[in-house]
Amino acid sequence: MKKTILLLTAGIVVGVGVSQLLRAAEGPPVYSVAEINVRDKAAYEKALPEAMNFIKEGGGKYLAGGFDKTRTRMGMPAANRYVIQVYPNKAALDKTWDSGLGAWVEKNKGIADFRVIEAEGVEAK
Repeated sequence: MKKTILLLTAGIVVGVGVSQLLRAAEGPPVYSVAEINVRDKAAYEKALPEAMNFIKEGGGKYLAGGFDKTRTRMGMPAANRYVIQVYPNKAALDKTWDSGLGAWVEKNKGIADFRVIEAEGVEAK
């Protein structure tokens, strides 16, 4: 019985250690901030589900944003749509962009102006 408990405990410790090493190898999370000036809201809303699908499949998660959900505290006025997302790492964001999100943005430049910024996350302390 003691041997079983010892082996089980050792397995958990090794598993946690390997999990942390793998996460460290993947890199920190990456945040994507999209500033979008939508000129044709109806057309944009019709096209949006396709983009949402690329984001979801790529592991992106929405943190904040939407239409008219921001305000400018200082500086230039905000666009009418801001979206903040987080991805597990830069590779996941790059894969999402390359698998179709980038092409979706190019295809929809006639209905909106896009500015997308990436920021690497920092380790929580």
